[in-house]
Amino acid sequence: MSTPVEEVSAHLKKFNYEDWISKLDALSIWMYDFGDQHFPSTIEQKISDIEHQIDLCIKVLESVPQEKRELNRERAMFEYLKGRFYNAIPDVYKEEAERHLLKATQLDPLLRDAWNCLGCCVAKKGNYQEAKEYYQTALKMGEENAVILRQLADLELTFARVAENPAKQIDDCIKYAERTHALDDMDGGCLYILGCGHFTSFLQTGGWDHNNLLLALEAYEKAKRIDAMKSNPHLEYDCSMVNRYLENYKMSLTGFSDAALKNPASDALHQVKVTIQLLDKLKGLLQVKRNDKNKGKSKRKSKGKSKGKSTETSLSALIQSLPNIDLNPLYNRATTDLLTEGPNKQIAVIAAVRCLVKYEYKAPVYYMLCDSDENSFVLAVFGIQKEAIKQGDQVTVLEPICKFIDFEWEGKHYQFKSVRVNLLEQVLVNGNDLPPNSAMRETISYP
Repeated sequence: MSTPVEEVSAHLKKFNYEDWISKLDALSIWMYDFGDQHFPSTIEQKISDIEHQIDLCIKVLESVPQEKRELNRERAMFEYLKGRFYNAIPDVYKEEAERHLLKATQLDPLLRDAWNCLGCCVAKKGNYQEAKEYYQTALKMGEENAVILRQLADLELTFARVAENPAKQIDDCIKYAERTHALDDMDGGCLYILGCGHFTSFLQTGGWDHNNLLLALEAYEKAKRIDAMKSNPHLEYDCSMVNRYLENYKMSLTGFSDAALKNPASDALHQVKVTIQLLDKLKGLLQVKRNDKNKGKSKRKSKGKSKGKSTETSLSALIQSLPNIDLNPLYNRATTDLLTEGPNKQIAVIAAVRCLVKYEYKAPVYYMLCDSDENSFVLAVFGIQKEAIKQGDQVTVLEPICKFIDFEWEGKHYQFKSVRVNLLEQVLVNGNDLPPNSAMRETISYP
């Protein structure tokens, strides 16, 4: 079976190169699709495979006779297509691509596609301002163009992730993606970028705004319904990451597993492992019986003095004193067994901190708590420094957001209640408000 490169080559020779521009333009589209959808076991192999296809495409392009590219427009198209082929490796800058694309814009300053491709090329070099100027030049050459707007959205997203003050770039990314979607509601790439814009905003602001997570998930799910995006492992991976932050653990594990099959070079299988390790740790802590722990600790008393709140005796005393903690009369006191799934308005849960749950990432921060009825539950904290809450503290959670976890994965059953807080104002520690400097200001690093 012949390849697209061979088919185009044979067609051009058969029909004497009369339609070489349209055929090679279509071949360049195939070349980019190949780069986006080809996922061998390593990144190095991917680059090598794409470079091989580029070399074949360049040979077909250079087979076009000189007399077929004598006019300025034809010469400009020749340089543009050559630069476009060289630019086909995702995230890899090629000097040859920039050189040919610049020549194309000089030969035909109104060649919109060349300006757009040039913006993509220099963006890979890390030149944000120059890339934006090229995109803006292309955008002004006629009506609103979905492809150029999507490229601008992607540019703003890429540099927002490394900028010192990314808020405006994230905002611009979302606006460009929304403009793209208004022009073409079947552009899955723009929906993916829109989701990434909201997800990046969530990460950059310390993880307190869960609305951005919900908007990201909505955009990702819409993108996944578009046929052209169904094989995209990056979309599956990012959607799974959002689901993990939202504690949709089964969907997250399923998505990471699918992403690993689509792109063996990704760390999706590692994310499956991290998620299962976290769930196993939470499950194990929830199953620990306080009486068993008391027995274990009593056996060790003769070997060393206990350290105050860290002993089970201190935890028991803390739990017994929870009903004595004052509560604002605007809230009704409740234990976790009375919580409903979702926001619990005008409800407060007062509990003692058993321990901090350590795992690979710094957000959210997980704690194991015990309420006044000795019900253990998970507290997932966003937007608050982990040092703000310590083992042995008494924590009042105002209007807790409750999540019921109940699913099976590879023969294991995970079933527990998790309470989420996003803001300083939702938490009192030992009866006191948390100080403003307890808020998490730093960016949550993306795995």
